[in-house]
Amino acid sequence: MVVALGHKVRQNQRLSLTPGMKESLQLLKMPLPALLDFIDQKIADNPFLDWKDGMPPSALTRLSGFAQDAADTLEARPPSTAYSLLHQLAAQNASPLEQRCALAILDALDEQGRLSIPPAELAGRQHLPPGLLEQVRQRLLRLEPCGVAALSLEECLRVQLEELGEIDADMLALLPNLPLLARRGIAPLASTAGLSVQRTTDLLARLRGLEPFPWRQADGAQPVGLRPELVAQKTNTGQWAITLPDTPEDAICFETALITRIRSHPPSDDTADMTTHWLAQARWLMRALPRRSRSLLAVARHVLHYQAACLEHGPQALRPLSMTQVAHALRLNDSTISRIVANKYVQTPRGTLPLRAFFSAALKQGEDATQASGAARACLLRLLESETPHRVRSDQDYAEALRQHGFSLSRRTVVKYRKMLGIPSSFERMQAGQTGPARPV
Repeated sequence: MVVALGHKVRQNQRLSLTPGMKESLQLLKMPLPALLDFIDQKIADNPFLDWKDGMPPSALTRLSGFAQDAADTLEARPPSTAYSLLHQLAAQNASPLEQRCALAILDALDEQGRLSIPPAELAGRQHLPPGLLEQVRQRLLRLEPCGVAALSLEECLRVQLEELGEIDADMLALLPNLPLLARRGIAPLASTAGLSVQRTTDLLARLRGLEPFPWRQADGAQPVGLRPELVAQKTNTGQWAITLPDTPEDAICFETALITRIRSHPPSDDTADMTTHWLAQARWLMRALPRRSRSLLAVARHVLHYQAACLEHGPQALRPLSMTQVAHALRLNDSTISRIVANKYVQTPRGTLPLRAFFSAALKQGEDATQASGAARACLLRLLESETPHRVRSDQDYAEALRQHGFSLSRRTVVKYRKMLGIPSSFERMQAGQTGPARPV
């Protein structure tokens, strides 16, 4: 047999991301405080960029701060994911004991944001009620960033999909078997989950748009604060106007004097490459920031105009909406929509709300799906808040009450929503003599 060396030329097509494209994707999901820190670092490293008036405008750098109980303990620290989660919990009127539970959970998280200790064991160590600690953990799971304090990757991804309204039976069959993907590939994974290879591939593509480690993603490089970047206001004509009152691109500028000086006195060979790099980076940033603002504003306007009834009447009027619907309407990718709405907040007459709160699954599948699960949860929460210690109603009673409000739910679904809201059972509420804490939708 003759062995010989040779060359073969072939062409293939594949998608690849340049460093600039990767940074543009990172810009999309950055909350405003992290974005300002990113810009500040770019300005510090690039002589062709500067803040107008020499410093970031106060309107962009101030932190909206309210301090309550446990959140006060982090006031001296830079705004972090833990800081943001505690402030969101405090905004839901969490009791001091609930905030103690939240602090215990956050202190026990590993570097990936997972709770590696069983909740019952953590409650025993901290001398806290096990049931209450688990209720607080369920509430933390659904705050921003969504998925923090999960016990596993499966739970982290499942909660994110539930909040986005994009969970179905096929996805529930796939999630527990995800470890097979790394060991054996797509075909064995599809066989074990009872799905076709094509359906499995589609579901995996959807999972790639989620954050497997939301804690690490949010806290890895930049602090995350609770900041409204968008404002929704009602105009004199009765329409809702969605605006970006403070855009970072309006606060930075080119150093035109330096550019003029370089043109008149070209740099030497040893500094020319660095000068070219600085100019390219400055021009990229000046183009990328307006693109980010336009994308965020386009998505926010589409979502909030679609959910105008929710802005007008509250979460009980929420309509079914998924990120796939928004992606199709705006001709964008699902993962792009996910990045745009991540950690973005909108200031409304009803308070500061995460943009993700306006996405909700439909109660029924099909063309007649007109009721959102988020609206049903809001209605259930309102009914539970009106409960008195002397008349505690069962889950079946609430299922009947919800039917009178137009939501046809089974008792099992009511139990599921009650647990998602962090509300104990009727027996526990009866023992406590008062309605348990609830998470607003």
